[in-house]
Amino acid sequence: MKVLFQARPDFLKTPAGDTVQIVSTGQEIKKLGVEVHFSANPNLDLTPYDLVHIFNITRIKESYMFFLNAQKQRKRIIVSPIYWPPNAYFKREGGSPNALPVWKHMQPMRARLVGECDLLLPNSQIEMDVLQQDFLKSASYQVVPNGFPDSFIGSNPELFREQFSALPKEFVLCVARISPRKNQLWLAKACQYLDLSLVLLGPVNDLNYYENVKSHSNVTHIGTLQGALLASAYSAAKVHALPSWFETPGLSSLEAGGCGTVVISTDQGSPKEYFRDMALYVHPQDDLSLRTALEQSFNASPLPLMQHIRNLYTWSKVAKITLEAYETVADKESLSNVRTE
Repeated sequence: MKVLFQARPDFLKTPAGDTVQIVSTGQEIKKLGVEVHFSANPNLDLTPYDLVHIFNITRIKESYMFFLNAQKQRKRIIVSPIYWPPNAYFKREGGSPNALPVWKHMQPMRARLVGECDLLLPNSQIEMDVLQQDFLKSASYQVVPNGFPDSFIGSNPELFREQFSALPKEFVLCVARISPRKNQLWLAKACQYLDLSLVLLGPVNDLNYYENVKSHSNVTHIGTLQGALLASAYSAAKVHALPSWFETPGLSSLEAGGCGTVVISTDQGSPKEYFRDMALYVHPQDDLSLRTALEQSFNASPLPLMQHIRNLYTWSKVAKITLEAYETVADKESLSNVRTE
């Protein structure tokens, strides 16, 4: 089977959650015998491919062009929507006045992908429920969760502590691009109030916001880490906190939990479907909920969530679910060809 992945052209240059999902899915599904190619060309000749897999309808313009091209060439289309309505986030104090109208203006494009693709692969049932609320028509779907790197199993703190020996032994970690949607400023204020050290990992998406976050004396920003060093950072942290405006469910929360770190997560989006009662939840900008979760986290056990994630959400297991979805769509194509003949 030959599958084409299509997504925003800067998914590697400007990494985010969709980057991890695309790269990790591609790596693991190749091990199952699928030939995977990537292209951001909206006019590509699709003759060699059995399926076109489009990622991310939040940033819809490029995805819509990929979709039109695949429809024109009569290719089977699979869509990983990575969707959550950002209305509450856009309405926050200081939000751009044009952001919500622009989002709504683009909804008809999203509606076509949601309604006219051959199969939707939401990351959770909660995400699918929201898609069905927001759009009148939706295609068939198969829930394909986000994943945890198999290679992170067995990680330990030593590698990180050796390289960053000046950091305190106990600290709160947040791995995410630094931007208002991830809510690190709120986290920095809460940690400072409780006299906790906060370590941030991830690229800077908003420089002004970053400067506000860094103005807190308890904050250390290291930059972006990958592979074994990132896994070691999770293992070294006392708690990982991701109090975003929404997550589906937050890849760094999955990774941290799988590495044996206590997880504090936003309650907005799909985290509760993944983490159930094994994480601590906060509501964005509810100061008491975040402070309480931070205080409770130092006495919480990370072991139930760690085993839960390793049992259900490794990328190798996610790849098998994805392949089953591909085969379902490919079988429909085969049946269609038989009827045509």
